[in-house]
Amino acid sequence: MSDHTATAHDKPAATHDSHGHDEHHGSVLEHVKPYLIVGAALFLFTVITVALSYIHFDKIGIFVWAFDKIGVHGFTINIVIGMAVATFKVCLVGAWFMHLKQEKSSVWTPLLFTFFFVAGLFLLFAFAYADPIPGTIEWKH
Repeated sequence: MSDHTATAHDKPAATHDSHGHDEHHGSVLEHVKPYLIVGAALFLFTVITVALSYIHFDKIGIFVWAFDKIGVHGFTINIVIGMAVATFKVCLVGAWFMHLKQEKSSVWTPLLFTFFFVAGLFLLFAFAYADPIPGTIEWKH
């Protein structure tokens, strides 16, 4: 009865290093790196947005001239520039953190309709602001 059959306890256990420890960390870092870059870009553009809020674009000639072509005047120039930066940040969040860059047309089609209607609502707001109904607005512009 000195026969000893090998059991799982007799075999040396696989160590953590024996299955390619470096391969796992390399692939994780490879997948995390774009998220860190996008996160840094979002932070940078947040700082840019705050910095832009201190600039009065309605006092800078080239901006007044350029935005006058599309009928935007005064402090509204600052709002349009701020909304452009915010739109870029939203696109970054949607593409990377919500994984929309990998989606099929079944997701993009309703999303395009959403963009269309949001643009329409922004235009309605802009038209109402530019030409208000008399007596419905308290301030003069």
